Amino acid sequence: MENFQVSCYAFCKCIVFLIFMNHHLFRTLLLAFGCWVLAAQSGNAQKKNQALIDSIACYICATNIAHKEIVMHQAIVETGWFRAEFLMSRNNLFGFRSKNYLRFNNWKESVDYYEQWQKKRYTDPKEDYYKFLERIKYGAPGYSNGLRKIKYTLKCPCTK
Repeated sequence: MENFQVSCYAFCKCIVFLIFMNHHLFRTLLLAFGCWVLAAQSGNAQKKNQALIDSIACYICATNIAHKEIVMHQAIVETGWFRAEFLMSRNNLFGFRSKNYLRFNNWKESVDYYEQWQKKRYTDPKEDYYKFLERIKYGAPGYSNGLRKIKYTLKCPCTK
């Protein structure tokens, strides 16, 4: 029922916007129908995406990865909340590459790869993890600041 209410709200917003734009009635109705379809699809996509986010979060919680929440934020940033076709089609949650972007059989392998990658490079547990990422030049300048702005709280241990 909640998804239906969200879809109705999005549909109504679209109609009000289109009316303000002074479109012809037929064009308005056609665009309004398109908004309705997009709103309905968006609700289903959000539901599927939330299930994926929850699965990835639970998997990260079950690993020996240090600074799990920051790592989850990295996956969110790298994949655009797990919607970036380019990395998701490669099951590469962290944008790992050698000469080309790495491909994994599934996203869990990407998390496992991160765990091994971190184990080799993050050798001083007293070092601030954001500073570590900056020191090794993980991501573009300002990457750590972007990670800090992500509004997602990882709750370990995971409960489904």
